[in-house]
Amino acid sequence: MSVDLTGAADLHCHFGPDPHRERSVDAFEAAGEAAEAGHRAIVLKSHDSPTASLAWAVQREVGNGLSVFGGICCDREIGGVNPAAVEVALDLGARIVWLPTLSSRQDFDNGVAAQLGIPGPGIVVTDLDDQLLPETHEILALVKQHDAILATGHVSAAEHYAVVKEFARSGKVLVTHATEDLAGPNLTAAQCRELAGLGAWIELCAMTCIGGLATRTVSEMVETIRAVGVEHVTLGTDFGQKINPHPAAGLQTYADALYAEGLTEGEIRRMACNTPCELLGVQ
Repeated sequence: MSVDLTGAADLHCHFGPDPHRERSVDAFEAAGEAAEAGHRAIVLKSHDSPTASLAWAVQREVGNGLSVFGGICCDREIGGVNPAAVEVALDLGARIVWLPTLSSRQDFDNGVAAQLGIPGPGIVVTDLDDQLLPETHEILALVKQHDAILATGHVSAAEHYAVVKEFARSGKVLVTHATEDLAGPNLTAAQCRELAGLGAWIELCAMTCIGGLATRTVSEMVETIRAVGVEHVTLGTDFGQKINPHPAAGLQTYADALYAEGLTEGEIRRMACNTPCELLGVQ
């Protein structure tokens, strides 16, 4: 069976050109394919540059059937945890602010940053006592003011907990590609459940279990979904890598694989359509 993904929203779509990785689609192709698939929204993610202006241009091309949004990653290319850059991005319509990703201290410690030629020592959002830095507080306030989504990026597990405890009860926090072990803190299902209990939504991406970079099985993803609870999970792709399916097609493959492992169409649609659209504020 092919799961009906009409109205889906992919909150994690990569595109080219990209200075770090070879990509399979540009932003116009990714959005066009999502529109053809009947999706409701897409968020363009770049590790190195804000994407709200690009999203505006792509939106004009694809029309109103698909809502195209941008975001910003708090990486070294925008000055790290930089409230001024985040404020401009949000004023231009960005809907997701990712905490440091490839420039995070966590990815430096993992060796991911070095593989991509990104210098250390890496960016953090907390101090030595695991308290949020003043500039992190400023960014959280901006995200709340604009009713945007704060995504955890690739920061450490301790930083995840600090951010979620501070912000999830008053704002929208999305745990970025949870359980992914190629980047970030490789959170366990138990940690995801605990973070969801503190008020966060847990993003589980296709790239983790589908395609050339998969490190987990679809069955393991279903186990995590069951541990966390469907109501606390969003499904996205994290696709756009040359080695992987295109994002829109990959989301369908992911949904169908989850269905084959025992999830119902209603459960999948809640995670791929209803919840991400609610987080974005689209009907």
